[in-house]
Amino acid sequence: MKRFLFTILLLSVQLSLSGQIIKGRGDKGRIGTLDDPVNSIDNLKTNKDSTKIKIKKLPATDYKIFSLKNDTVAVDTTLTIRDYYKFNPLFKDDFSYLTFQNTGQPLTRLAFDITTEDIDPGFVADTKLTDYWRHSQVPFFRTPTPYTDLSFINGMKQGQIVNSFFATNITPQLNVAAGYRGLSSLGLYQRSVAESDRVFINLDYASKNKRYKLKTYYFVYNKTNEENGGIKNLLQFEQAGDIFKDRGRIEVNLNDAENELKKRRLYIGQSYGILKNKFILLNRTTYRYNMYQFTEAGPNDILGNSSQVTGKFKDSLYLKSFENFSGLEFKIKGFKLESGIRYLYQYYSLDSTKMLNGQTYPKFIEYNDLSLDNALQVRFEKLSLNGQLNIGFTNNIAGYYLNAVATYDLPNDFTLSVRLKSISKRPDFKFILYQSAYDKYNWYHPEFKNVLTQKLQANLTHKILGKLSVNQIIINNYSYFGQDSLPRQNTTGIKYTALKYQNDYRYKHWGVSGDILLQKVLVGSEILSLPSYVLRGSLFYSHYFFQHNLYVQSGLTAKYFEDFYARAYNPVLADFLIQNYQKTGGYPIVDYFVNFKIKRFRFYFKLQHLNAVLKQKYPNYYTAPLQPYRDFNIRFGLRWIFFN
Repeated sequence: MKRFLFTILLLSVQLSLSGQIIKGRGDKGRIGTLDDPVNSIDNLKTNKDSTKIKIKKLPATDYKIFSLKNDTVAVDTTLTIRDYYKFNPLFKDDFSYLTFQNTGQPLTRLAFDITTEDIDPGFVADTKLTDYWRHSQVPFFRTPTPYTDLSFINGMKQGQIVNSFFATNITPQLNVAAGYRGLSSLGLYQRSVAESDRVFINLDYASKNKRYKLKTYYFVYNKTNEENGGIKNLLQFEQAGDIFKDRGRIEVNLNDAENELKKRRLYIGQSYGILKNKFILLNRTTYRYNMYQFTEAGPNDILGNSSQVTGKFKDSLYLKSFENFSGLEFKIKGFKLESGIRYLYQYYSLDSTKMLNGQTYPKFIEYNDLSLDNALQVRFEKLSLNGQLNIGFTNNIAGYYLNAVATYDLPNDFTLSVRLKSISKRPDFKFILYQSAYDKYNWYHPEFKNVLTQKLQANLTHKILGKLSVNQIIINNYSYFGQDSLPRQNTTGIKYTALKYQNDYRYKHWGVSGDILLQKVLVGSEILSLPSYVLRGSLFYSHYFFQHNLYVQSGLTAKYFEDFYARAYNPVLADFLIQNYQKTGGYPIVDYFVNFKIKRFRFYFKLQHLNAVLKQKYPNYYTAPLQPYRDFNIRFGLRWIFFN
């Protein structure tokens, strides 16, 4: 119920503001925009007797969403096939992923990429971050009037996903925003309930003379999953007939296990311009709190032996970090350079100091480090360059993070972009130190070396011909969990290459959309197992009805990928392990969809995994070992945007 209360509150606020008229002090009847907060939009008109006021609608392009890196996009109210691909519980295109049977559970990756954004090591339980926002993903808004964005998607069997945003400009200099995402889904199998909450509130302020600027946000993320360890007897799923069509009857491996992840993040970024704003003093502070906990009523032989407990136990791990960056930015037309020193404090801790088999495992790891952080932006007429270089020069985080992107507008509407990533950083804390009531999940590996990663990617884009991407990744000292659930580092290296093409073609009311991914792990395929190809295609019909007031989009989408040894899921670690005993894939996923749009209201309806009806007697579709993919089901949702 609490998930709807926040959404209703936002809706009530925006309705209460819908009748308000925002007036500039020096120009009566005008509303501000990004470029000219007071004078750019002639928004209000009065009639002859000045007793009535007519509010003129503003275009959606006046409502801006941007990140801390100032990647700005306008609010999108269209309905295209790519919008349909993004309308799912992830709220992003899931072409490269395969979902578990319930919403909010882990995702099996069908492709490989590098998501690292800094040199500091990560925490634990990466599989629980499917709907998590990294620092660069928190949105800021600049809106001429109050803006509300509400989304809803039904859960599996019972439950729902609610996603909501509200943003408004208190004054032309001050914008505030808040958002809530709530997930509660029962799932089809025993012990598969998933729940999560994601909340943020932020503020964006700039003084009238633009010299002082403040951006701050507070972010909260909670996720809880019941863990069943997969199905106990595969024959109950594959050959048992009508009695187990009710998936709740199928036996599972765990009946009393649960894990939980909590994350908190507070950010305060300030800048002050001097010397006619050509030089800007910078200060950015971030505090993070992370907690992961695995709970079980008692040890289970499937997960491992325990000599420490016999009853209920909790494995708890924590990470607290504080960082402060102080630097200077220099900018002139088309050029911006930023440089400064960052202090980073990290405290990774367990419940207690532990002795096991004559070995003592420490209770915590504490780092105090410094890094030199730099950023560069260059803009020419057809060429843009963006670069980030962070260099850790103290022992604990000795390494570097380089991310450089060049974009060039070629003749004939072609655009070429090239990205280079080069990273040297410590392995995540989960590989270095771990503690559990289970004997096997206790280790300390201070000898693990830096993971060295290099990525080169080129994208060639054309409005009609589509987008072609080439990706090459080389990794040394790749860290992973072996089939025995223990951490390892690969010493022979990994080489991965991929070619991806996507395009959408329209002819009158008919459309075709296609995505093709060809990939190969040239070295290290026994560790990084992926399908050689992933294909997705859509055939759809779209048309306006009722004098262009109703837009309808309907069609079929099919997805197919080669069978491969997908990683197995471990609920204690909330992470994946390599395995070579059960393949996943080699089956199609066909969906039928009907979507429609009325002004800024969009409704989505999908018959998901339609072809599973043909395999009701002998299903053989899995997401990971012991984890079936979802059966045929009906999904629906809506998105409604309000401009006031």
